[in-house]
Amino acid sequence: MRRYTSALCAPALALALLAVAGCGGPKVVPVAGKVMVGGQPLTRGEVTFHPDGDTARSVSAAQPPRGKLDDKGQYTLTYQGKPGAPVGKYKVTVNPNAGLIPEAGKETAVPKIGFNMAYLDAASTQLQIEVKADAPAGHYDFSIPAQQ
Repeated sequence: MRRYTSALCAPALALALLAVAGCGGPKVVPVAGKVMVGGQPLTRGEVTFHPDGDTARSVSAAQPPRGKLDDKGQYTLTYQGKPGAPVGKYKVTVNPNAGLIPEAGKETAVPKIGFNMAYLDAASTQLQIEVKADAPAGHYDFSIPAQQ
């Protein structure tokens, strides 16, 4: 009888410990913003938040938070199927060509808005942000100067 009780208690105890430990991953908060290039909304592409510093320990670098830009330059991030991003520090990349399917015989190029290619790479981007649970309106908006 004692072995039977122990066999039932061990899995229940393990499940309880996992629930208390919060194995659901990092807390995800809503993140939405707008991207402007040279004062004009960037109307296509994708914004990606790359975990930086301590955030890289808890956020998947293989599947970072990202969101598609709409025709008004607005985006909403998703992370692992959930809307938003985990709280923490990030480097931000903007790729105007992400998700575009090139037409046969045509070359897909960066829009003619003077886009600085440094914003395509997490190693060279100058955009950095901290995702906060109580971020004010406009906190996740980015203004990229047009390259001459």
